[in-house]
Amino acid sequence: MIESFKFLAHHIRTCGEEHIRVISEEVDEYIDQLHGEYNTFLEQTKHIFPHSKDWEFLDRWKSLKVEELKEKWVEENRIAHPDDRLKIYGTLVEVEVLQRRAGRVSFLATVTDLEKTAWRLSATMPELPALAQSYIIIGVRQDHPELGEIVEVFKMIPQSADTKERDR
Repeated sequence: MIESFKFLAHHIRTCGEEHIRVISEEVDEYIDQLHGEYNTFLEQTKHIFPHSKDWEFLDRWKSLKVEELKEKWVEENRIAHPDDRLKIYGTLVEVEVLQRRAGRVSFLATVTDLEKTAWRLSATMPELPALAQSYIIIGVRQDHPELGEIVEVFKMIPQSADTKERDR
């Protein structure tokens, strides 16, 4: 919420109120538009603190100088280049909770896509996704030392019946 407010305040100050708009999750380019604007926002606001994950970040990088911290913040929070991202249309078949803390839950999950390929996911979200629900999943393939190949999830959007029909 803090980052969203800061993004809006920065956007109004930079572009003016007349340039406020909404990016709809229903538009196919939603993720590309959102990630592009978010990456630009991170770069332009790295001098503004606090962001929501600052305390953990500062503790981890306490030995860095302020300017190095700003660069490290952008580096760690940048959304992967579009060429690295995967877009999976799949149904959630399994969820394993790893950790619950401060309104967030970290979990491993398995989804099966339309071609019956099983994908292992790693994510942290406000709540667990629903089993047997169809999702559009945006993420990046990662090699995890213990879990093998997983998809680190950036966004999991539930797919309604009318959305599924439109996407076919």
